[in-house]
Amino acid sequence: MTDASALASVLPAYEIGGELGRGGFGIVVAGRHRQLGRLVAIKELPPQLAADAGVRARFVTEARVLASLDHPHIVPVYDYVEQDGLCLLVMESLPGGTVWEAFQQNGYPPHTACAVVMVSCAGLHYAHEHGVLHRDVKPENLLFTQSGQLKVADFGIAKVVGGKDALATTAGEILGTPAYMAPEQAEGKDLGPASDIYAAGVMLYELLSGVLPFSEEGGGIAIVYRHVFEQPRPLREVAPAVPAGLADVVMRALARDPADRYATAEDFGVAIGEAATAAFGPGWLASTAVPVLAGGRILSSTVSAAPMPPPSPTPPVADGRETVVVRRDPPPAVPAQRVRPSAVLRVKSDFGDLSPESLIPVRQVLAVPAWPAAFALVTLALVGLVALLAVVGVGSPDRTPAVARGTVTLAGVDVASGGRVSVDLGEKLPVRVTKLPAAATGATEVALRLGVAEVPLLGSSTAPLLRKGGPGIGAEIDARGNRFLAAGIVSGELVFAKDGAELMRTPVALDVRRSFYTTVPGVLAGLALLFLLAYAESLVSPLRRRGRRRISSFLGLGVVGALLGVLAVVICWLLKVTEPTATTAVLCAGVGALAGLALAVTATQAGRRARVLRVARKQEFARVAG
Repeated sequence: MTDASALASVLPAYEIGGELGRGGFGIVVAGRHRQLGRLVAIKELPPQLAADAGVRARFVTEARVLASLDHPHIVPVYDYVEQDGLCLLVMESLPGGTVWEAFQQNGYPPHTACAVVMVSCAGLHYAHEHGVLHRDVKPENLLFTQSGQLKVADFGIAKVVGGKDALATTAGEILGTPAYMAPEQAEGKDLGPASDIYAAGVMLYELLSGVLPFSEEGGGIAIVYRHVFEQPRPLREVAPAVPAGLADVVMRALARDPADRYATAEDFGVAIGEAATAAFGPGWLASTAVPVLAGGRILSSTVSAAPMPPPSPTPPVADGRETVVVRRDPPPAVPAQRVRPSAVLRVKSDFGDLSPESLIPVRQVLAVPAWPAAFALVTLALVGLVALLAVVGVGSPDRTPAVARGTVTLAGVDVASGGRVSVDLGEKLPVRVTKLPAAATGATEVALRLGVAEVPLLGSSTAPLLRKGGPGIGAEIDARGNRFLAAGIVSGELVFAKDGAELMRTPVALDVRRSFYTTVPGVLAGLALLFLLAYAESLVSPLRRRGRRRISSFLGLGVVGALLGVLAVVICWLLKVTEPTATTAVLCAGVGALAGLALAVTATQAGRRARVLRVARKQEFARVAG
């Protein structure tokens, strides 16, 4: 966490004190306004989370809303700061401790437990009316002023950190408090007031019985799983002394379906007040020393609606006068026994790395994604299609000869036959012309131009046409300058010219007799293959490890897939499998790009599954070790 000097630099109006507490949503330190002398509590979000642009944007939005809340049972926010990588909330300091601390140290009698939750409902209802959900209601977030006034703290912090989702670390720790988390919150569904009502119901269950409605064995993920998929233990089973009416109110608040809970926090508070009044009698709230301010209907629910019985006369006394005795309600039958938590002190989790990459939505943990077999099969199918296209080829070069059969030979092969001419570019290539076509009449020289897929890429060699022994003319073309540049199947053209002026050309396909790995194209293709595979791995690795979609990785893998598609055509060319064409290269590039994108989706889905399983394994290990 940030040191005091860093806090002081962005909060110059405050003296920074010691640490007051910490948790998954940040650290709280004491502060004092220099001029006003007002004591404050400064909450700092974890720096790793504050570095995330989404968290900072939500922080500013939520902080403005929180600062507008003005209710006697809500901790006021005096200021908020988003500067130099820090996200700070300056709030009222409440030195009276938390409900959890008081519950642990002294315990609560049932009527006081009811008053505590009724006060919470008053503050929650006000916040809900102003569009703010708490998302992390628990006894630790209920604090007392020095005079004993109860206030709800940390509204909306869970939303600032995780947005819509409840988050867990890859170590299996839940950001928030799994023991009070509503099922829909864990599942990443839309939240409403019913989610806070559920948490308040869990809190009242615990304050009345000393235990939680679900077992805490197995760690946070296991607890959340029970909230989502299991029914809570009936309150009367674990605490038979709780009045039946009050127990029914608590269990309704714990309904798994939000529609089955109370419609508003005020309705829940009213139900608590009426049940407590029925169980403990009118006037019970005054004996709790928990003031309910701005309670409205909640406060009214604690007043008995039963009519007062009329005065009843007593028999006349000896002097004949009649004495009237007025019957009054009996004092509230408030139980004196205090309930304390049966569990040991809650262990403070060390959340460690809280960078966005280390966090995973809890809903993903609850539903382990299946292995992305479909995407993997699509990837393999596309790769296979690229290989098929590269091997078979699409289209063929137009090599319509411009000379008649048997009139021109290169290295002893008739160039008009349509076959490939096997050549060794390390030697001179003989050209024999028995009859020149009319277009090349008078030619004095012949040149051999080399290229790939009919695209001139390599140099040309020219030799004079001389009268040779036997019929016709011939030349010895020296193409040795290309012996390390040409490999595989090479496109060639014999060009007849006169004094440097081109007269006619005729195509020819050359089969170069040289191992491709001893040529420049072969070496470059090998290096390109290694580079592209390594780069693809560097893009796939974070997707597979973190399970988060990254646009840069998706685009990168699309480009790499296209380049590998073209490289497949090049390799088939070097291996003399098929002659490359521009059409084949374009098709292989397009299908390769699709294969790259499919691989990105496969890696992302596999990463999500791996992260979820890592969390589940750690939770299982913790359960067994515990």
